[in-house]
Amino acid sequence: MNEKQNSHIEMTKTNNREDEFIVREKKILSLLEQELEDGESLAAEAKKMISYLLVEKKGYLPEDIEKKVVFEVKLGRETAYSSVDFLISVAGKKAMVIKCASGSLSSRERQAVAAARLIGSPPVPVAVVADPVNAEVLDSATGKVVGEGFGAIPVRDRLIQILSEYSAKALTPDRLEKEKRILLAFDAIRCCVPQGADGGVSLNKGPVACKE
Repeated sequence: MNEKQNSHIEMTKTNNREDEFIVREKKILSLLEQELEDGESLAAEAKKMISYLLVEKKGYLPEDIEKKVVFEVKLGRETAYSSVDFLISVAGKKAMVIKCASGSLSSRERQAVAAARLIGSPPVPVAVVADPVNAEVLDSATGKVVGEGFGAIPVRDRLIQILSEYSAKALTPDRLEKEKRILLAFDAIRCCVPQGADGGVSLNKGPVACKE
């Protein structure tokens, strides 16, 4: 076998390896795209569930509810924007944030608590994480889970009572910086689980809040 034939064989092997790599990459990308689509679908289902629940079962008024609320997070010289799926205000005060997601709710708890601590001053007292089948209610002051299931989400009268008993103060500068770093870290990695189109951190994008 001459040198030209050897060169041709080696080139063929190289091309075959490259083709296998491309095929493997396409399969991985396809799986990731499917995972993102599934995550977005589950998050959307959770938002529909919560939207119905708040008005029809929990007694909230449409004007109490803000959806897809984006808020500014300044860290050093950088300005980023984070979001919650629902912000509930009663008696003119921010009272509860809700983040909807797919995947493990426990992996979202700290993210929701950080959002509750940063979206208002003083911090919003109640944080909720929810998927289409379950929910967890957290005390933003302690970060502890205080209720599980959709039934644990406080009704409007109970939330008014929580506000009347709430005496949290504004965060110290050190705590504020820590919460910002925690929230943006979670937003950036999305807990390694898709959140849907409205999740995650955005740079150089103005805040948006809409009511529906």
